[in-house]
Amino acid sequence: MNSLRVLPPIHIHPIVVFFFIVASFTGMFIEFSIIFSIVLIHELGHYVCARLFHWRIRRIFLWIFGGVMETDEYGTRPIKEEWLVTIAGPLQHIFIFLFLYLAKDTGILSDSVISLAWQYNAFILIGNLLPIWPLDGGRILQLLWDRLIPYKQARQITLILSCSSILICLVIVYLLDYLSLSLALLMIFLFWENRLEWKKRHFRWWRFLWDKHCSSPHYGREKLVFAEEEQLLSDVFPRFRRDCYHIIAIKNNKNPSMIQYISEKDCLFAFFEEKLHQVSIGEMVE
Repeated sequence: MNSLRVLPPIHIHPIVVFFFIVASFTGMFIEFSIIFSIVLIHELGHYVCARLFHWRIRRIFLWIFGGVMETDEYGTRPIKEEWLVTIAGPLQHIFIFLFLYLAKDTGILSDSVISLAWQYNAFILIGNLLPIWPLDGGRILQLLWDRLIPYKQARQITLILSCSSILICLVIVYLLDYLSLSLALLMIFLFWENRLEWKKRHFRWWRFLWDKHCSSPHYGREKLVFAEEEQLLSDVFPRFRRDCYHIIAIKNNKNPSMIQYISEKDCLFAFFEEKLHQVSIGEMVE
């Protein structure tokens, strides 16, 4: 039954209802409707693409500054899937531009509404592509690092660059005299989200390892990881990457020319199932 659901559960933050009431009484209803519609279409773009890959979606959460598709699939699916789901949101803005262009010729909407929608659509698109987590630009940044370096390191670098981008944006808008209360609140919210995500980084990493252990492999390439025989499994795991199946090459200290190999699957099984947390990787091979 769940697979036949056309739309996901949509949760609207109470403050959005408050702004709706205020907009209705202050003559800003059209502006509010345009922004709300653009944000909803954007999130539905993510949702439709995610459903095509059978992602588990909890809900779409809409708030005054934007929206988010809540799912636990990020970081556990193939990078290619995440790329497609991530860019599916910004892609909707291109369709919105096309609709506005056609609406101008057909006269479906007034010129003033089209002008407002064009400006808001461009603003939301550009802002959403900033390299700030959890915006789509921040997710794209994460995927780029995931392709280049181990997952744990990529996660940390993404959040550091995200916080740096927030500070840079604040300085730029302040110097250009564009800083407003709503923009300041948005930046504070994004900074708080990054702080929470930083505190969860170890949990995300362990979930990444657990998913590697439990799920069937979908990796397109093998990665050779060199390790010393006295190293623990927990010393080797931080070098694991996404979309890679790792073969650990263990150097023999007594005979450097002799190298033994063990698979990622065996290492994860030994760690999670056999609880060999304090056994060196050399002892485990023996």
